[in-house]
Amino acid sequence: MKIQLYLSGEVRTHFSISTQEIQSDAKTPLFSDWRSLWRCDHLISTDDGLEHLFLFTNAVTQYNLIMVDRDKDFQSLLGSFQQHFALTLHEHGQDFSEQSIDTECQLLSGEPWGLSKRMQFTADQAIECLLANDANIDITEEWINGYESLTYPISASDAMRLRITPDSFESDAEILPFKIAR
Repeated sequence: MKIQLYLSGEVRTHFSISTQEIQSDAKTPLFSDWRSLWRCDHLISTDDGLEHLFLFTNAVTQYNLIMVDRDKDFQSLLGSFQQHFALTLHEHGQDFSEQSIDTECQLLSGEPWGLSKRMQFTADQAIECLLANDANIDITEEWINGYESLTYPISASDAMRLRITPDSFESDAEILPFKIAR
C-alpha cells in the first residue's frame, strides 16, 4: 500500500515543497485502499518556532494522527507518520504481518472540500485539547479520535476499527474522488 497525501498550502510553504513535486488530484487516480488517502495540515507551532505540530487525517475514517516537526525535514515527518500509522493499525486490530505500508508517498494538490472542512473543526478541537492538557499529544489524539457528534455519529477510532475488522464492515469499498461543493 502506498500513501497519497494532500498537503495544505501551509505545509508546502513550511517544508518548501515545490509545485513540481505535487500532482493534481484531478489528473491522478486515487487508490482504492481506504488506508491510502490522507491530508496533512499545519496544526500549531511553539512561540519560539522550534516545534511544529501537523495533523494527518485519513479521508475515509477521519482518523487523526498528530506529528511533531523540529527540523523542517519533510521526509523525517513522513517516516514518523508511517510508523505511527502502522502502530495505530495494530492497536485497532490489524496484525503487523498484514500491514504493507510502502515508504513511497505520492503528494497531491487539490481541495478535498469535505475533508478540509472536517479538519478545520478537528484542528480547533485539537488545539483546545493540547492547551488544556499541557501539550500532551497522546491525550489529544485519543480525545479527537473518540469524539462523536450529530454530524459524525461514529468516532474516528470506531470507524478505523470497523474498516480493519472484515466481518464487521466491507473493507474493499472504493474511494471516490472529491468534488468541490458548489
